[in-house]
Amino acid sequence: MSWTEDDQSKLDRLRDRELSGTLTQPEQEELAALMARIEAEEAAVLAPEMARLRAEAGELAVELASVEGENEQLAQLMAQQQALVTDTRRFLEELDRRRASILDGLARVAGGPLPAA
Repeated sequence: MSWTEDDQSKLDRLRDRELSGTLTQPEQEELAALMARIEAEEAAVLAPEMARLRAEAGELAVELASVEGENEQLAQLMAQQQALVTDTRRFLEELDRRRASILDGLARVAGGPLPAA
């Protein structure tokens, strides 16, 4: 940045005059020019960092989309797993009913209750 102590002194003096309400038209123009110069120099200094931040934000957006996609896949797999557990419980209940029915049938044929296995 090419800002000097002299530039800063001018800016301070002009701002003081502006605050006191004694700024002339040429001084207003000089103040506007100094402010424009400051803004241009700041923009030039900040441009590389802003570009880096934009690139980083883009990379983070891509990563976020990827993670969201993985989360969706995991949610689908979890739903499938829950359905499998429900089906397995239902199957085991059916097997228990069938086993009990078989044991009842054997008890009737054998003439008495069978010992629990």
